[in-house]
Amino acid sequence: MPAQKGGAWKGSCGYPRFKSRKKAIGGARFTGSIRVSAGAIQLPRLGMLRLKEHGYFPLGGKISSATIREQTGRWYVSICVHEQAGEAKDPQRATGDVIGVDLGIKWLATLSDGRTFENPKALRKKITMLKRLSRRQSRKAKGSRNRQKAKLRLSRMHARIANVRQDALHQAIAQIVARTKPDQERPRVIVLEDLNIAGMLKNRRLARAIADVGMYEFKRQMLYKAEQAGVKVLLASRWEPSSKTCSWCGWINEALTLSDRVFVCLECGSVQDRDANAANNLAALAQ
Repeated sequence: MPAQKGGAWKGSCGYPRFKSRKKAIGGARFTGSIRVSAGAIQLPRLGMLRLKEHGYFPLGGKISSATIREQTGRWYVSICVHEQAGEAKDPQRATGDVIGVDLGIKWLATLSDGRTFENPKALRKKITMLKRLSRRQSRKAKGSRNRQKAKLRLSRMHARIANVRQDALHQAIAQIVARTKPDQERPRVIVLEDLNIAGMLKNRRLARAIADVGMYEFKRQMLYKAEQAGVKVLLASRWEPSSKTCSWCGWINEALTLSDRVFVCLECGSVQDRDANAANNLAALAQ
């Protein structure tokens, strides 16, 4: 018989180390016979499992795999569905107006058509409770049952904050893209700023507020949702002085600071909201 190839480890193996039940992998992937219905899913080796939320899974198509994962004491399942060739249709191109979107801290998004979307400030509203739960978790004895309970409460608070922020982003982008509306009511072009989020987070005075908005996530969701709705997205240069330029006459105020919430033009005398003025300038770039 041929000799087996030796491993890289040359030391003694020692005693076996068994996996701890307290540090589970938190998820698994299943392949094989998978069936879904409106309120349940059948997985190999687990059988029929009821779903807390109904009507999300597509009932048609070939399911190749299913993945379950645990997060903050709750279990989630996602499936991979293969569509037949020709089922995916290209969306109709939108023919509506051009919209400029300015992201900020006071308002989540300000549009050139006058609409504004409120920033939920999920972390700011729960920061006191988050600190309290973190202290309670750190004061519990390591390895104790009470520490596990405190850790679960802390993780659920983190998940709550993330869910509130994610829901606000989804709601705002869905209203901007307006996928379910007719072609003439959907914007044909949406203009966003290509912001340097990593550089903005280096400002220690505004880093927490900027991170609480989720600007990069806003851009990521906008790109794929606009593509699904047949809307074109343009990214303006990060060096474009959209906030410092008057949208009426084009005069640039080099002395404008972050604390100035109202833009006053010394050339034509117009007085505008800072974010609304920036959104109008972004919409003008697509012309």
